[in-house]
Amino acid sequence: MKKITLIILTIFLILTGCSNKEITKVYLSDEYYKDSKFIPITANEIDNLKDDTYLLYTYNNYCTLEVPCEDIFNSFMSLYNISINSIPFDEYKKTSFYKKVKYAPTVILISKGKIITYLDANNDNDLDKYQDITAFTEWLDTYIYLTNMK
Repeated sequence: MKKITLIILTIFLILTGCSNKEITKVYLSDEYYKDSKFIPITANEIDNLKDDTYLLYTYNNYCTLEVPCEDIFNSFMSLYNISINSIPFDEYKKTSFYKKVKYAPTVILISKGKIITYLDANNDNDLDKYQDITAFTEWLDTYIYLTNMK
């Protein structure tokens, strides 16, 4: 009986320890706090950003959402004076990030060449973040500092 209790307790501790991962906020690289604009970028140029922390917006040529998500992202950028790299989805498919994030539109937070988080265009749970500036800002505020106060 003690062995079973010990095993159950060990499994519980492992599972709760894994689910309590703390999110560490990051600063974007300095150049992204200077303006509020989309910065067009190519797949080849992304390779040169391996040491940077940035947001990447990939988009389709059409939008089926009630409020174009680009409007929400533009409003966010204007409010916080933050720039976001942007890439058409066909060009984005040439990047290594496409292996993990396969749907557009999306905003991806990338730090040192690794995806930290992203909006999932294939998940209804993220829909509000595409349609509401407050929801989008709250989501990003979980992961990045909205002002460069290093």
